[in-house]
Amino acid sequence: MGEGFVRVRGVRVHYLEAGRDGAADLLLIHGLGGSIESWSEVFDRLAEMFHVIAVDLPGYGSSDKPDAPYTMDYFGGVLRSFIDALGLDRVILVGHSMGGAVAIKAYSRCEGRVGGLILIDCAGVSGAAAEVIRRYMGDGWTLESLRKLYLERIIGRLGELDEEKLRRTWIERRGSPSLNAYLRALESLSKPIPEEEIRGIRAPTLILWGSDDGLTPLEDGVRLNRLIAGSRLVVVEGAGHSPHSEAPDRVVREIANFVFGVLGYGYTEDHREDSSESEGGGSRPESR
Repeated sequence: MGEGFVRVRGVRVHYLEAGRDGAADLLLIHGLGGSIESWSEVFDRLAEMFHVIAVDLPGYGSSDKPDAPYTMDYFGGVLRSFIDALGLDRVILVGHSMGGAVAIKAYSRCEGRVGGLILIDCAGVSGAAAEVIRRYMGDGWTLESLRKLYLERIIGRLGELDEEKLRRTWIERRGSPSLNAYLRALESLSKPIPEEEIRGIRAPTLILWGSDDGLTPLEDGVRLNRLIAGSRLVVVEGAGHSPHSEAPDRVVREIANFVFGVLGYGYTEDHREDSSESEGGGSRPESR
């Protein structure tokens, strides 16, 4: 496993890299308020099969925290430069929540360099996530309001609240440079990605969504599925906003099946017993 920094657009960006040489490149992009740590439950397992890179977006984790706009377009441009700097080609972008919106923006800037998209409970399809966060957190940002947000909107039946991680998240947000990045990104997420930009996606796309997600509604996943031709929507029953944390085994299997399919090797397994799915352009999936 290797850790590194690369300077792009004047910003020092931190990343973690591991996996098999010559295997498919997966670039993991965290969500609002997250970091490389957000992928801890799946990183090593994915690295057993693929070449995996997890990035701290500017303003988060160990990356620089400049006075920047922190819009989705800003992040998309930085990510495109990051892909160029690492010489990645046909990379598969894996974005969770805000990271899904960033993946879409990066795709729009380097379509020919992207081999596929995996969007996990993607934010920015509507302004729902920003509205929910503002309603719960307001201007106070108390530990209790953050706990209430997680319990009522983020964690699903398969998950449980990690009090230590919650407290660490709260402490990191209070008065830190990350708070500026968080609030500006939250404002950007209140403005949905233009529909024509989503319709312009031509890369193979897997959409994963937790059935219990109260932050980014399943309706947004269904809309993505309808707008992206040929996309596949898989609903992970019982998972909340972060299926890769609450159901890591299931998410790793779905990613592996998709990536091997994208690369022309066919699916390695077929797990359908605990999900529903729909092909792009289809109707809302029904639980089986």
